[in-house]
Amino acid sequence: FTMKSTLLILSLIFVLFISCFNQANSINTILDIDIYDPKYNSLNYSIKDFEKIGFKISKKYDVSELPGATSAFYGFWGLKQYERREYEIRIYPSNKKARSEGISFAEEASGQDAIIKKSDATWKEGVKDRRFVGPFGSSKNYPKYLDYLIWGNLIILCPSEKSEGVVGASDPIENCKKLIKNLDY
Repeated sequence: FTMKSTLLILSLIFVLFISCFNQANSINTILDIDIYDPKYNSLNYSIKDFEKIGFKISKKYDVSELPGATSAFYGFWGLKQYERREYEIRIYPSNKKARSEGISFAEEASGQDAIIKKSDATWKEGVKDRRFVGPFGSSKNYPKYLDYLIWGNLIILCPSEKSEGVVGASDPIENCKKLIKNLDY
């Protein structure tokens, strides 16, 4: 190697290192949000806030049987197309209302033991959207949302990465944090 090519290689390595460091730093900033900090309880969002960040609404659910909720949506979001995830967003008039009336329904719809059979669900709207269907339509269905997050007046069902076709995080809370990090707060 000549001195010029050695300097070029070292420069490229340095630029690559800095770019990786900056990317890791931005990921850490996302993960550093304390989702349990009560200072976020007063936040008040509408679906318009999600549309501004590129959330694609697939369905608007009928919430007449979901106590306290003003609206609920199923849709997709990701900064890049290959990072898109499916989310369910439930909107309440306040954080207090979300906590008092929405937690039991969020717990029922998320986690390893989520109820994903319509006949067993308390709120039947959108149940089929809360499950992954097994290969070739087999009966090996499993929950899409492995956790949920209360953020201001919202309850967001958080997806885990199960698909080989989508690159991303397997931690459902990390996926929800990425989504809320893009909202104004």
